[in-house]
Amino acid sequence: MTLFILTLFQTGYKLRISTLYHLLVGKRTSSVLLHGFFYKNLAYLGTMPTLKEETFQRVLQQLRADQLITTEDGLGELTQRGKKLLAENSFDLSGLDSLRYGRMRENSWQLLLFGVQVVSHLSFNEKNYLPIENRPYYLQQIKKWLAQSQPGLVARVQQELTEIFQGISPEIADFLANQISGHDFQGKTAFQLLPEKWQEAPWDTLYQQRAIDLFLAQAKTVELSRLLAELDQQNSNQSMLKTRAFFLAGKTASEILTLRRLKQGTINDHFIEWALLAADFPFERFEHLSFENLTENQIIDARYQDYEVSYLNFRLSQIYYLREQPWT
Repeated sequence: MTLFILTLFQTGYKLRISTLYHLLVGKRTSSVLLHGFFYKNLAYLGTMPTLKEETFQRVLQQLRADQLITTEDGLGELTQRGKKLLAENSFDLSGLDSLRYGRMRENSWQLLLFGVQVVSHLSFNEKNYLPIENRPYYLQQIKKWLAQSQPGLVARVQQELTEIFQGISPEIADFLANQISGHDFQGKTAFQLLPEKWQEAPWDTLYQQRAIDLFLAQAKTVELSRLLAELDQQNSNQSMLKTRAFFLAGKTASEILTLRRLKQGTINDHFIEWALLAADFPFERFEHLSFENLTENQIIDARYQDYEVSYLNFRLSQIYYLREQPWT
């Protein structure tokens, strides 16, 4: 765990330690989400939901003792020794997207494995087999999926799986594919399939999380998307989705505030989370600031109080410019 916590400091910025802890356990306030976005740690949101704060503090104490980070006034910063250690111990977590998939990641993968098992046995007209899942929710989802399917489901699922696995690296594709069970073959557990480098905690969990996220990012195909649609909907903040629906229907932020009888801070959280999630967020509908002549550091360090716009518009402006997308 020590090396992973050190990884959170890899950008070299001074980071607020308490916010890092809240990010790891999955607190989704706008301040935590923005901190993760600014300092390139948003992918790790909620990756350690059971982490005790005392454990987190002990790890930080060890990092300080080893002179890998320095801390002052609640802020932590990577040292040169820490930078060197990270360079010597690289773990590729690109594609991990806990903001997008973290809430229902494991449930989605379990439903997918169950769905593929059922389809595999259907292709052989085999009804006498031991299902990998017997919980009512999963049984209900599979029954609904099959009942609403058109002829040719087996062939379509096979084709969709092939396309998805071809779209990700062979290492990850093999890791995921070998977890699948079906007619005359039994899938292995994730731990049995982990590369040796990733077998210690928390890297073992992070490897599985990243692999699933890479799969889900590709799983926009018809049948698998239909199977996972309900769980995918639950990945998002349901209250935020209601705010989004009102806004896309033409309501302004202030009108939504009145209609939904929510606090301004809650509405701000909704729009900020939506902006961080969606590449097609409608930034053009908000008054914006010009950060064109500022560096990334200057945009991150900008203070809301120094500008004559609302807090929401200020934060949306930061998000937009840090993505290097000029306003239209």
